[in-house]
Amino acid sequence: MVRTRLVRAATTATTAAVATAAAGLLAACASSVGTPTPGPAPGPGTAAVGSATSAAADGLTSSPPSTASGSGSPTEVAFLPGTPVWWSGFEIELVSARLDETTRLFEVQAKLTNTSSVDTNLGATRAEISVGSPDHVTAWDTASDTIPHGTTLPSTLRFPSVPDDFDLTAAQLVLGGEGDHQAVFALGDPKANATAVATRPRDVPATVVISNAHTGARFESRDVSLLTAACSGPNPVDVTYVPLASDQLVLELIGTIQSPSRSVGGVAAQRAMASPAGSTAAVAEPGMSLVLGADAPPVRGLHLCFPVSADTHGRVDLTFDTRLVGEDFVTATGSVQLP
Repeated sequence: MVRTRLVRAATTATTAAVATAAAGLLAACASSVGTPTPGPAPGPGTAAVGSATSAAADGLTSSPPSTASGSGSPTEVAFLPGTPVWWSGFEIELVSARLDETTRLFEVQAKLTNTSSVDTNLGATRAEISVGSPDHVTAWDTASDTIPHGTTLPSTLRFPSVPDDFDLTAAQLVLGGEGDHQAVFALGDPKANATAVATRPRDVPATVVISNAHTGARFESRDVSLLTAACSGPNPVDVTYVPLASDQLVLELIGTIQSPSRSVGGVAAQRAMASPAGSTAAVAEPGMSLVLGADAPPVRGLHLCFPVSADTHGRVDLTFDTRLVGEDFVTATGSVQLP
């Protein structure tokens, strides 16, 4: 069986570099891999990627082996266009797989699409990808680490020197480690995308408004989701998603914070917290620290993530702490109803 484990390290590149990005290279590094735990295949209601991703894979079919340099011939599979799988912030669609029998180099061509409303950083988001052996792991390595929302980036997973008994027809590509939410591709199947395991983000129909009468600060979000990935970064650029344990979900809010305060120094926002109704456990959003200057424009695309148990339903209470500069923090509250 084949698995892939991602490497949590990368640097942030500028968004402009994506426009010229070609197929990325994958860096190999050592890591350990657990046993994949595939679940049921995605249902018929799974949404497809938009026009940015549909054209490149159209017409792909299984292809016969072609002659490679050296004494051996590569084994190749071209995957049929399928429903992309959402995993750790991106929709992923396989294009082809190739094993060079001479060099034992194994490559998987794929397309990554950022369908969220925030720019997503590829670096540090791929800690669990593996094929074949725990000694053969890799990660996405592309011309740009940041994929703007609505953009597709071609990339390659490259596994050098896979074992002699590596069999492409029986291999699996596993995204996510043992105990994580996983996506599992049957690489020997031209319809691999149709058989992958994935859990897509679930939209939560809610408008969240939290206002603080004393400071004048107001947060509003109409973009609320439940994700199977952890995320970080409060700003709308370079948000990172990482594999998440299968017994957890993340409540994600993307919204706008503003303050009409005319006080000298403006308003400071320190933290946001969430807790299921009736629970004493509060989950703080790390890294949210910003100051709205007097009469400053609204901060749009503020990105907040709160980990919750996968069995959380009903009301989740939210609190925001803000203060006028020079004063103590004041707490304002709101809530969201989870299905």
